[in-house]
This record gives sequence, C-alpha cells and structure tokens, in this order.
Amino acid sequence: MSPSAATPRKVLFLLASARENGNAEQLARKAAEPLPPGTVTDWLRLNEYRHEAFQDLRHAPGGYAARPANPEMLALAERTLAADELVIVAPVYWYGLPSSAVSYLEHWSWWFRLPELRFRERMRGKVLSLVTTHSSDEDDGVAQPLLMSLQLSADYMGMGWRGALIGHGNQPGDVLQDARAMAGAREFLLRPVAVAKIEAA
Repeated sequence: MSPSAATPRKVLFLLASARENGNAEQLARKAAEPLPPGTVTDWLRLNEYRHEAFQDLRHAPGGYAARPANPEMLALAERTLAADELVIVAPVYWYGLPSSAVSYLEHWSWWFRLPELRFRERMRGKVLSLVTTHSSDEDDGVAQPLLMSLQLSADYMGMGWRGALIGHGNQPGDVLQDARAMAGAREFLLRPVAVAKIEAA
C-alpha cells in the first residue's frame, strides 16, 4: 500500500554487490539524496545472509512446514515486509543478478508458503526498483536480463515496477562521472509508479 501523509514512506535498499561502496551502491546513495524529509531509508547488505541457502521443499514430505525457521531469515522477511519500496542495488554480473540477490528472491518462495507471514498478500502494492551499473562499452542492453527478471517478479507478486536506474563504471567512483546517471538519480525515486491491478481471486 502507498504510505499516507501520516505514515512516512519506507524504502529498503538491498545491496547485492560483492564489493562494498561500489558503483551501484554509490549510484543508489545519490538516488536516495533527493528523497523528501521524513522518508525512512534502510540499507541492507544481502551478503550477510548468504549462509542460509535456499532449499526447495515444495514437494518434500512436510513441505516448508517441516523446515526449522531461522530467526535471522524471518527477520529479513519482516524487514522486507516493513518497506513500501524495495530497491535492488546490483551491478551486472555475467549479464544477470549477483548471487546474493538471486538467493534473496529464492527465499520469497519459502516466505509466501508460511501462513503466519501472509507474505504474498502483504507484498501486493509495494514497489520494486533496480539500481544497476555495468562496465560494458556497449549499450545498456547488457542489463536487460536483470530488468526482465525483476519486472516479471514484480508482476507475479502484484507489485509496482519503477524500472531501472542504470550507470556506467569500472573502478569504484567511476559512476560519479556518468552525467546521464547522475541526472537520472535526481528524479528516479521521486517519479510516480503505477501499481499493478490485482484481480480478485
């Protein structure tokens, strides 16, 4: 749901790079600067949760109910649910998302099978965004696999899709010299987003 005037907007930045303070993170922090006063921003490094590998238990005896609940991962689920917008901050790795971001999305399959979380229901109406960078001299087509993965995920979950802010850089800090990316960062998180229409079940 969209935040009301009495409820501050909450934006969760999910840092998926294997490098701290890399170009994607620097671009995301530039995009966060113009957010209105009162906006609650939360910055989370997904690599801190890599020790909990996803297991597909849909067809296993007992299913997900038989899996012991990891309190740390449940806290990550609740942190996700507390946000109005999720911003995946991920450089292009081999034309796809970094493995920490993939693992995070895989855990959604577990979370929306836990009745007490009501994960899928509570994710509807939130917004999903991508901030990404790449070092290719080619056009931004190298980022298309990331965009398609996240846009389809947003559609499946009944979320709004803001799109992507794309920058260029190789060594950390290069993106700050990308004039187009810097200009885009000034308005990326401020523009309105159409939320997908949810059909009645």
